[in-house]
Amino acid sequence: MRIFLLSLFVFFSAPAFSQADSSTLQPKTENYFRFTYDNDFFSATDRYYTQGIQLVFIHPVVKHSPFSKTLIPLGKTARNYYGFQLEQDCFTPRSIRHEEIFYGERPFSATFFISHLLRSLDLLKKRSLTTQLDMGVIGPCARCEDEQKAIHKALVNIYPQGWEHQIKNDVILNYRTSFEKGLINTRHFELMGNTSARIGTLYTDIGLGLHFRLGILNPYYANPGLSKAPYSKNTNRIFSTYVYLRTNARLVGYNATLQGGLFNQESVYTVPSGDVSRIVADGIAGIVIVFKRVSLEYSKAYVTSEFTGGLDHGWGRCVITLCF
Repeated sequence: MRIFLLSLFVFFSAPAFSQADSSTLQPKTENYFRFTYDNDFFSATDRYYTQGIQLVFIHPVVKHSPFSKTLIPLGKTARNYYGFQLEQDCFTPRSIRHEEIFYGERPFSATFFISHLLRSLDLLKKRSLTTQLDMGVIGPCARCEDEQKAIHKALVNIYPQGWEHQIKNDVILNYRTSFEKGLINTRHFELMGNTSARIGTLYTDIGLGLHFRLGILNPYYANPGLSKAPYSKNTNRIFSTYVYLRTNARLVGYNATLQGGLFNQESVYTVPSGDVSRIVADGIAGIVIVFKRVSLEYSKAYVTSEFTGGLDHGWGRCVITLCF
């Protein structure tokens, strides 16, 4: 199965890799800071992907990191946004009231990783390529147990039980790529198609999806959503607002948050490989408001069952982006 997925990864990624260009003659880009907070509290649940925190810093200085050599720009006409990302994701079973192992359910798991990323945008050809290298840990050292217990205590909520059975410490080394192409691009409506792939010790999968945007728009491939350049009526509005929908279907080869790390086999409970759902669909819909160099976003995400006997799941997302 993993060999099959690796072959598909190479097949889908080949067009993107062929666009690599070592030229440094790139258009000037903006600097960004983005904070994202996910929690299933917004969907009135407390299970599965229960919380996620992400910090992204986009700045040209990141290009000088030696790990940036692993990232792939589109070519001379593209704007290349290099960045660092910190991310923590926390997962639990459908109930956190069980002291003993909750067999047949998702195991407790926690991940924390640091990423080097590059989003390469080509406005002329209406395409984008995002490549990302993730390095981190899965297990107790990601500190999700302490975090969830502290939050529940502060909110006078039920005490989470069962974290002592979480997936054990292991290494995360993952590479991901996503290629997106504009299909319809008008002043108030955009439709993009995309292919994506992840390979490594955390996730191995490939995906295919669509992305819709409707509203008062700035061009999707001009920048990652904000600009410090002078505003013009046709290319960069001082104010924009829109709704969006992203849908995706994934063919899953490996998921360490279910199956445990690849190197440390000491986890007391994981989901057997035969119970992992090999086809998973997900989607996210939201609204974005942009004024000058600030963007606010709220969205709701949804994913189908990831293992036999599992439930569909949803959560809310809040995002703040600042351009400087």
